[in-house]
Amino acid sequence: MSDDETTEPSGDRPATRGDDRPPRSPERVARSRRVLRSLISARISAIHVVVALLCAGLGFAVVAQVRQTQDDVLSSMRQDDLVRLLDELTRRNEELEAEQEQLQDDLSGLRSSTSSREAAQEAAELRAITRGMLAGTLPVHGPGITLTVSDPDHAVSAHVLVTILEELRNAGAEAVELSGQRLTASSWILDDPSGGVVVDGERISPPYEWRAVGEPETLAVALNIPGGATASVRNVGATTELTEEDDVEITAVREVEPVEVASPVPPSESDE
Repeated sequence: MSDDETTEPSGDRPATRGDDRPPRSPERVARSRRVLRSLISARISAIHVVVALLCAGLGFAVVAQVRQTQDDVLSSMRQDDLVRLLDELTRRNEELEAEQEQLQDDLSGLRSSTSSREAAQEAAELRAITRGMLAGTLPVHGPGITLTVSDPDHAVSAHVLVTILEELRNAGAEAVELSGQRLTASSWILDDPSGGVVVDGERISPPYEWRAVGEPETLAVALNIPGGATASVRNVGATTELTEEDDVEITAVREVEPVEVASPVPPSESDE
């Protein structure tokens, strides 16, 4: 074989020129993918903006068309139709105003009814409290007097003590207590043969401690009337000490016994 003749390529050489390029590195491949994704995202964002603008334009066109349609409808109506429409709107407006007034009246009635029930409840509670104080079932306090009757010789009788109680009631005493015993309209006082007195079944001994709630000056004047209650005490050799107080506390209470015979009278027709 001559030197001018070319030798055929060996099987060890590459067949094409492109095979001479080195393979891509993993970093280059990842960077290419990121660039591709950013391009796709930018394209999607632009598409979203265009779609949003188209939707906004379509909405504006629909609103304009609806308004135009309404205007066209009203402008195309005859005068009689417009008058009837106006009358219908006026009538509906009057009905709504009447309904509003009725609702306001109902609300006022409910408020008035609630206020009436509350007032009735308050009045009932006040009556119960008043009856409880008068019946002696509730402790009370207020301005009044204290009266101490010292009787070391046991000369003061039950009659004298009843006279003191009557003077206090006549002077407007609202609550009276005698040596820890609450006195009411049903109370009684008797002489004890062994000394002292018995009040509503309870034996008490001197000194007798009176406590009364009422106008202090009025109560004091009533007890000190010449020939009255305190004068009767002094006439038997006992002594009294009367003090007007700004606040007298009466804590003694009593239980109301149930009635056995009496019953309330039914209201007559004239009272109804």
